[in-house]
Amino acid sequence: MKIILWHLGRKGAGPKYNLEMALALKKEGYDVYACISKQAENANDYKKHNINHLSLNTYTGGVSALINSLRLPWLINEFKDYLKINRITHVYCTMPHIWNFFFSKRFKKLDISYLLTIHDAELHSGEENKLIDILMKKDRKNADGIVVLTKHVKEQLKNLGKSIFIIPHPAFSFNNNKNSAKSIVPDQKIKLLFFGRIHHYKGLDILIDAFEKLNKKNNRYSLSIYGSGNISPYQKKILELSNITVHNRWIDDVEIPSIISSHDVCVIPYRDASQSGVIPTVMTCGVPLVVTPVAGLKEQVVHLQTAIFAEEVSSDSVARAIDSLVKDISLYEKISKNALLYAQEEMGWEKTAYRSVEALISITHNSKKYNQ
Repeated sequence: MKIILWHLGRKGAGPKYNLEMALALKKEGYDVYACISKQAENANDYKKHNINHLSLNTYTGGVSALINSLRLPWLINEFKDYLKINRITHVYCTMPHIWNFFFSKRFKKLDISYLLTIHDAELHSGEENKLIDILMKKDRKNADGIVVLTKHVKEQLKNLGKSIFIIPHPAFSFNNNKNSAKSIVPDQKIKLLFFGRIHHYKGLDILIDAFEKLNKKNNRYSLSIYGSGNISPYQKKILELSNITVHNRWIDDVEIPSIISSHDVCVIPYRDASQSGVIPTVMTCGVPLVVTPVAGLKEQVVHLQTAIFAEEVSSDSVARAIDSLVKDISLYEKISKNALLYAQEEMGWEKTAYRSVEALISITHNSKKYNQ
Protein backbone atom coordinates (compact mmCIF):
# COMPACT_ATOMS: atom_id res chain seq x y z
CA MET A 1 0.00 0.00 0.00
CA LYS A 2 1.47 3.34 -1.09
CA ILE A 3 -0.11 6.20 0.83
CA ILE A 4 0.16 9.89 0.10
CA LEU A 5 -0.77 12.34 2.87
CA TRP A 6 -2.38 15.37 1.27
CA HIS A 7 -3.07 18.83 2.64
CA LEU A 8 -2.53 22.14 0.85
CA GLY A 9 -2.95 24.49 3.82
CA ARG A 10 -0.12 26.78 4.87
CA LYS A 11 -0.56 27.46 8.59
CA GLY A 12 -2.16 26.11 11.71
CA ALA A 13 -3.22 22.64 12.73
CA GLY A 14 -3.64 21.31 9.17
CA PRO A 15 0.04 21.21 8.14
CA LYS A 16 1.00 19.95 11.60
CA TYR A 17 -1.63 17.18 11.49
CA ASN A 18 -0.51 16.11 8.00
CA LEU A 19 3.15 15.85 9.00
CA GLU A 20 2.41 14.00 12.25
CA MET A 21 0.24 11.49 10.38
CA ALA A 22 2.96 10.94 7.77
CA LEU A 23 5.55 10.35 10.48
CA ALA A 24 3.27 7.98 12.39
CA LEU A 25 2.51 5.86 9.31
CA LYS A 26 6.18 5.84 8.31
CA LYS A 27 7.15 4.69 11.80
CA GLU A 28 4.74 1.77 11.42
CA GLY A 29 6.58 0.72 8.26
CA TYR A 30 4.21 1.96 5.56
CA ASP A 31 5.33 3.40 2.23
CA VAL A 32 4.48 7.05 2.82
CA TYR A 33 4.53 10.09 0.55
CA ALA A 34 3.12 13.60 0.95
CA CYS A 35 1.67 16.38 -1.16
CA ILE A 36 1.83 19.78 0.52
CA SER A 37 1.88 23.49 -0.18
CA LYS A 38 5.31 24.89 -0.94
CA GLN A 39 4.27 27.73 1.37
CA ALA A 40 3.41 25.45 4.33
CA GLU A 41 5.13 26.65 7.48
CA ASN A 42 6.54 23.16 8.11
CA ALA A 43 7.43 22.32 4.49
CA ASN A 44 11.12 21.84 5.31
CA ASP A 45 10.29 19.21 7.94
CA TYR A 46 9.37 16.66 5.27
CA LYS A 47 12.90 16.76 3.88
CA LYS A 48 14.30 16.72 7.41
CA HIS A 49 12.39 13.50 8.15
CA ASN A 50 13.22 11.99 4.75
CA ILE A 51 9.62 11.84 3.56
CA ASN A 52 9.27 11.70 -0.23
CA HIS A 53 6.99 14.63 -1.05
CA LEU A 54 5.64 16.95 -3.71
CA SER A 55 5.50 20.68 -2.90
CA LEU A 56 2.93 22.57 -4.95
CA ASN A 57 3.24 26.33 -5.35
CA THR A 58 -0.14 27.40 -3.94
CA TYR A 59 -0.30 30.96 -2.58
CA THR A 60 0.77 33.36 0.15
CA GLY A 61 -2.44 35.37 0.53
CA GLY A 62 -5.75 36.37 -1.01
CA VAL A 63 -4.39 38.04 -4.14
CA SER A 64 -1.94 35.26 -4.99
CA ALA A 65 -4.70 32.70 -4.32
CA LEU A 66 -6.83 34.28 -7.04
CA ILE A 67 -3.91 34.49 -9.46
CA ASN A 68 -2.67 30.96 -8.80
CA SER A 69 -6.18 29.54 -9.17
CA LEU A 70 -5.62 30.14 -12.89
CA ARG A 71 -2.67 27.74 -12.65
CA LEU A 72 -4.77 24.91 -11.25
CA PRO A 73 -4.70 22.81 -14.46
CA TRP A 74 -0.88 22.75 -14.32
CA LEU A 75 -0.85 21.97 -10.58
CA ILE A 76 -3.35 19.16 -11.10
CA ASN A 77 -1.22 17.62 -13.84
CA GLU A 78 1.86 17.92 -11.64
CA PHE A 79 0.06 16.02 -8.87
CA LYS A 80 -1.31 13.40 -11.28
CA ASP A 81 2.15 12.76 -12.70
CA TYR A 82 3.57 12.36 -9.19
CA LEU A 83 0.84 9.87 -8.29
CA LYS A 84 1.50 7.83 -11.43
CA ILE A 85 5.30 7.85 -11.19
CA ASN A 86 5.21 6.71 -7.56
CA ARG A 87 2.34 4.25 -8.16
CA ILE A 88 0.31 5.70 -5.29
CA THR A 89 -2.62 3.49 -4.27
CA HIS A 90 -4.25 5.69 -1.60
CA VAL A 91 -4.68 9.43 -1.16
CA TYR A 92 -5.32 10.34 2.49
CA CYS A 93 -6.43 13.95 2.87
CA THR A 94 -5.91 14.99 6.48
CA MET A 95 -7.80 18.29 6.23
CA PRO A 96 -9.95 19.70 3.40
CA HIS A 97 -8.81 22.62 1.27
CA ILE A 98 -10.82 24.83 -1.06
CA TRP A 99 -8.93 23.40 -4.08
CA ASN A 100 -9.46 19.74 -3.16
CA PHE A 101 -12.40 19.08 -5.47
CA PHE A 102 -10.48 20.03 -8.62
CA PHE A 103 -7.87 17.38 -7.78
CA SER A 104 -10.00 14.67 -6.20
CA LYS A 105 -12.38 14.25 -9.12
CA ARG A 106 -9.42 12.69 -11.02
CA PHE A 107 -8.63 9.96 -8.48
CA LYS A 108 -11.15 7.36 -9.62
CA LYS A 109 -9.83 7.42 -13.19
CA LEU A 110 -6.39 6.73 -11.74
CA ASP A 111 -7.84 3.82 -9.73
CA ILE A 112 -6.69 5.48 -6.50
CA SER A 113 -8.65 5.13 -3.26
CA TYR A 114 -9.48 8.44 -1.59
CA LEU A 115 -9.87 8.83 2.18
CA LEU A 116 -10.99 12.31 3.24
CA THR A 117 -10.83 13.71 6.78
CA ILE A 118 -13.66 16.09 7.64
CA HIS A 119 -13.06 18.07 10.81
CA ASP A 120 -16.33 20.04 10.63
CA ALA A 121 -19.50 18.97 8.82
CA GLU A 122 -20.64 22.58 8.50
CA LEU A 123 -18.74 25.86 8.47
CA HIS A 124 -18.62 27.55 11.86
CA SER A 125 -21.04 30.36 12.72
CA GLY A 126 -19.56 33.58 11.39
CA GLU A 127 -17.47 31.72 8.79
CA GLU A 128 -20.23 30.90 6.33
CA ASN A 129 -19.16 31.08 2.68
CA LYS A 130 -21.38 29.66 -0.06
CA LEU A 131 -18.57 28.99 -2.56
CA ILE A 132 -16.39 27.19 -0.01
CA ASP A 133 -19.40 25.18 1.17
CA ILE A 134 -20.21 24.05 -2.40
CA LEU A 135 -16.61 23.05 -3.19
CA MET A 136 -16.17 21.18 0.09
CA LYS A 137 -19.37 19.19 -0.45
CA LYS A 138 -18.37 18.32 -4.02
CA ASP A 139 -15.05 17.01 -2.71
CA ARG A 140 -16.90 14.76 -0.25
CA LYS A 141 -18.74 13.10 -3.12
CA ASN A 142 -15.41 12.05 -4.64
CA ALA A 143 -14.25 10.30 -1.48
CA ASP A 144 -14.37 6.51 -1.06
CA GLY A 145 -14.45 6.94 2.71
CA ILE A 146 -14.63 9.66 5.32
CA VAL A 147 -12.68 10.12 8.54
CA VAL A 148 -14.31 12.21 11.27
CA LEU A 149 -12.99 13.12 14.69
CA THR A 150 -16.21 12.78 16.69
CA LYS A 151 -19.51 10.89 16.72
CA HIS A 152 -21.24 14.26 16.43
CA VAL A 153 -19.79 14.85 12.96
CA LYS A 154 -20.49 11.26 11.91
CA GLU A 155 -24.15 11.80 12.76
CA GLN A 156 -24.20 15.01 10.71
CA LEU A 157 -22.75 13.19 7.68
CA LYS A 158 -24.75 9.96 7.92
CA ASN A 159 -26.70 10.71 4.73
CA LEU A 160 -23.57 10.92 2.56
CA GLY A 161 -23.78 7.24 1.75
CA LYS A 162 -20.08 6.76 2.52
CA SER A 163 -18.14 4.61 4.95
CA ILE A 164 -17.39 6.86 7.91
CA PHE A 165 -14.59 6.15 10.39
CA ILE A 166 -14.22 7.88 13.75
CA ILE A 167 -10.57 8.65 14.54
CA PRO A 168 -10.33 11.10 17.49
CA HIS A 169 -7.98 14.07 17.29
CA PRO A 170 -4.58 12.96 18.63
CA ALA A 171 -2.26 15.12 20.70
CA PHE A 172 0.44 16.97 18.80
CA SER A 173 3.94 16.03 19.88
CA PHE A 174 5.07 19.41 21.18
CA ASN A 175 8.15 19.22 23.40
CA ASN A 176 7.92 15.39 23.25
CA ASN A 177 4.96 15.83 25.64
CA LYS A 178 7.22 15.53 28.70
CA ASN A 179 5.08 17.31 31.27
CA SER A 180 4.16 16.87 34.92
CA ALA A 181 0.83 17.18 36.70
CA LYS A 182 0.01 20.62 38.06
CA SER A 183 -1.14 21.67 41.50
CA ILE A 184 -2.39 24.84 43.18
CA VAL A 185 -2.55 26.14 46.73
CA PRO A 186 -5.43 27.95 48.47
CA ASP A 187 -5.90 31.59 47.47
CA GLN A 188 -3.04 31.63 44.97
CA LYS A 189 -3.32 33.85 41.92
CA ILE A 190 -4.95 31.90 39.09
CA LYS A 191 -3.76 32.41 35.52
CA LEU A 192 -6.52 31.76 32.98
CA LEU A 193 -5.74 31.12 29.33
CA PHE A 194 -7.60 31.56 26.06
CA PHE A 195 -5.56 29.93 23.32
CA GLY A 196 -6.15 29.71 19.59
CA ARG A 197 -7.44 31.65 16.63
CA ILE A 198 -9.85 34.39 17.63
CA HIS A 199 -13.27 34.07 16.04
CA HIS A 200 -16.86 34.72 17.10
CA TYR A 201 -17.77 31.05 17.50
CA LYS A 202 -14.90 30.54 19.96
CA GLY A 203 -16.66 32.73 22.52
CA LEU A 204 -13.86 35.00 23.72
CA ASP A 205 -16.49 37.53 24.80
CA ILE A 206 -18.08 34.84 26.99
CA LEU A 207 -14.76 34.25 28.74
CA ILE A 208 -14.05 37.97 29.18
CA ASP A 209 -17.47 38.45 30.81
CA ALA A 210 -16.86 35.40 33.03
CA PHE A 211 -13.46 36.80 33.98
CA GLU A 212 -15.06 40.11 34.98
CA LYS A 213 -17.62 38.32 37.15
CA LEU A 214 -14.92 36.24 38.87
CA ASN A 215 -12.75 39.23 39.74
CA LYS A 216 -15.68 41.16 41.17
CA LYS A 217 -15.95 38.40 43.79
CA ASN A 218 -12.26 37.65 44.24
CA ASN A 219 -9.48 39.55 42.53
CA ARG A 220 -7.22 36.50 42.23
CA TYR A 221 -7.52 35.96 38.49
CA SER A 222 -5.54 37.08 35.46
CA LEU A 223 -6.38 36.28 31.83
CA SER A 224 -3.99 35.77 28.93
CA ILE A 225 -5.27 35.78 25.36
CA TYR A 226 -2.98 34.14 22.80
CA GLY A 227 -3.94 33.89 19.14
CA SER A 228 -4.28 35.57 15.78
CA GLY A 229 -7.56 36.95 14.50
CA ASN A 230 -9.73 40.03 14.85
CA ILE A 231 -9.49 41.29 18.44
CA SER A 232 -11.28 44.60 17.77
CA PRO A 233 -14.81 43.45 18.82
CA TYR A 234 -13.42 42.70 22.30
CA GLN A 235 -10.94 45.56 22.62
CA LYS A 236 -13.21 48.03 24.43
CA LYS A 237 -14.11 45.56 27.17
CA ILE A 238 -10.51 44.38 27.51
CA LEU A 239 -9.31 47.95 28.07
CA GLU A 240 -11.92 48.44 30.79
CA LEU A 241 -10.58 45.51 32.81
CA SER A 242 -7.28 44.97 34.57
CA ASN A 243 -5.10 41.85 34.61
CA ILE A 244 -5.71 40.94 30.95
CA THR A 245 -2.77 40.52 28.60
CA VAL A 246 -3.28 40.12 24.86
CA HIS A 247 -0.87 38.48 22.42
CA ASN A 248 -2.81 38.99 19.20
CA ARG A 249 -0.46 37.24 16.79
CA TRP A 250 0.42 33.95 15.19
CA ILE A 251 1.86 31.56 17.80
CA ASP A 252 4.80 29.45 16.63
CA ASP A 253 4.88 25.75 17.51
CA VAL A 254 7.99 26.11 19.66
CA GLU A 255 6.17 28.59 21.92
CA ILE A 256 3.07 26.50 22.56
CA PRO A 257 4.17 24.15 25.39
CA SER A 258 5.67 26.90 27.53
CA ILE A 259 2.71 29.23 27.01
CA ILE A 260 0.16 26.61 28.01
CA SER A 261 2.18 25.20 30.91
CA SER A 262 2.67 28.66 32.44
CA HIS A 263 -1.09 28.93 33.11
CA ASP A 264 -3.34 27.26 35.66
CA VAL A 265 -6.58 26.83 33.71
CA CYS A 266 -7.33 26.85 29.98
CA VAL A 267 -10.88 27.82 29.06
CA ILE A 268 -12.65 26.60 25.90
CA PRO A 269 -15.75 28.86 25.83
CA TYR A 270 -16.95 27.89 22.34
CA ARG A 271 -20.45 28.62 21.10
CA ASP A 272 -20.30 25.72 18.64
CA ALA A 273 -17.66 23.19 17.65
CA SER A 274 -17.30 19.74 16.13
CA GLN A 275 -14.06 19.21 18.04
CA SER A 276 -11.08 21.20 19.24
CA GLY A 277 -7.42 20.63 18.50
CA VAL A 278 -6.59 22.86 21.47
CA ILE A 279 -8.05 20.34 23.93
CA PRO A 280 -5.57 17.46 23.34
CA THR A 281 -2.68 19.93 23.20
CA VAL A 282 -3.62 21.38 26.59
CA MET A 283 -4.16 17.92 28.07
CA THR A 284 -0.61 16.90 27.16
CA CYS A 285 0.58 19.83 29.27
CA GLY A 286 -1.49 18.72 32.26
CA VAL A 287 -3.35 22.03 32.47
CA PRO A 288 -6.97 21.55 33.62
CA LEU A 289 -9.64 22.62 31.15
CA VAL A 290 -12.99 24.34 31.58
CA VAL A 291 -15.13 23.58 28.53
CA THR A 292 -18.57 24.65 27.34
CA PRO A 293 -20.91 21.66 26.74
CA VAL A 294 -21.26 21.86 22.96
CA ALA A 295 -21.43 19.12 20.34
CA GLY A 296 -18.17 17.27 19.76
CA LEU A 297 -16.37 18.85 22.72
CA LYS A 298 -18.44 16.61 25.00
CA GLU A 299 -16.74 13.60 23.39
CA GLN A 300 -13.20 14.83 23.93
CA VAL A 301 -13.19 15.12 27.71
CA VAL A 302 -14.94 13.50 30.68
CA HIS A 303 -16.61 15.80 33.20
CA LEU A 304 -14.83 15.90 36.58
CA GLN A 305 -12.25 13.38 35.30
CA THR A 306 -10.21 14.96 32.49
CA ALA A 307 -11.85 18.41 32.51
CA ILE A 308 -14.83 20.27 33.92
CA PHE A 309 -17.85 21.33 31.88
CA ALA A 310 -19.77 24.54 32.34
CA GLU A 311 -23.48 23.87 32.72
CA GLU A 312 -24.31 25.86 29.60
CA VAL A 313 -22.82 28.27 27.08
CA SER A 314 -22.92 31.44 29.16
CA SER A 315 -20.52 33.65 31.07
CA ASP A 316 -22.27 32.85 34.37
CA SER A 317 -21.83 29.11 33.85
CA VAL A 318 -18.21 29.46 32.74
CA ALA A 319 -17.44 31.62 35.79
CA ARG A 320 -19.05 29.08 38.13
CA ALA A 321 -17.12 26.21 36.55
CA ILE A 322 -13.79 28.02 36.89
CA ASP A 323 -14.57 28.96 40.48
CA SER A 324 -15.56 25.42 41.46
CA LEU A 325 -12.43 23.96 39.85
CA VAL A 326 -9.88 26.20 41.58
CA LYS A 327 -11.64 25.98 44.96
CA ASP A 328 -11.38 22.18 44.96
CA ILE A 329 -7.64 21.53 45.04
CA SER A 330 -7.98 17.74 45.04
CA LEU A 331 -10.28 17.89 41.99
CA TYR A 332 -7.84 20.23 40.23
CA GLU A 333 -4.93 17.85 40.82
CA LYS A 334 -6.98 14.80 39.82
CA ILE A 335 -8.02 16.39 36.53
CA SER A 336 -4.43 17.40 35.77
CA LYS A 337 -3.12 13.86 36.38
CA ASN A 338 -5.97 12.20 34.49
CA ALA A 339 -5.59 14.54 31.52
CA LEU A 340 -1.89 13.72 31.22
CA LEU A 341 -2.55 10.00 31.49
CA TYR A 342 -5.40 10.08 28.97
CA ALA A 343 -3.31 12.08 26.49
CA GLN A 344 -0.45 9.59 26.78
CA GLU A 345 -2.57 6.43 26.54
CA GLU A 346 -5.45 7.39 24.24
CA MET A 347 -4.30 10.36 22.16
CA GLY A 348 -1.10 8.98 20.68
CA TRP A 349 -0.30 8.95 16.97
CA GLU A 350 0.43 5.22 17.00
CA LYS A 351 -3.26 4.48 17.65
CA THR A 352 -4.28 7.09 15.11
CA ALA A 353 -2.05 5.52 12.47
CA TYR A 354 -3.45 2.05 13.20
CA ARG A 355 -7.04 3.27 12.85
CA SER A 356 -6.15 5.14 9.68
CA VAL A 357 -4.67 2.02 8.09
CA GLU A 358 -7.83 0.08 8.96
CA ALA A 359 -9.87 2.76 7.18
CA LEU A 360 -7.57 2.82 4.16
CA ILE A 361 -7.74 -0.96 3.75
CA SER A 362 -11.52 -0.87 4.13
CA ILE A 363 -12.02 1.55 1.23
CA THR A 364 -9.52 -0.07 -1.12
CA HIS A 365 -10.83 -0.64 -4.65
CA ASN A 366 -7.50 -1.54 -6.29
CA SER A 367 -6.26 -4.30 -3.99
CA LYS A 368 -4.88 -6.37 -6.88
CA LYS A 369 -2.12 -3.82 -7.36
CA TYR A 370 -0.32 -4.51 -4.10
CA ASN A 371 -0.10 -6.68 -1.04
CA GLN A 372 -1.60 -5.19 2.09
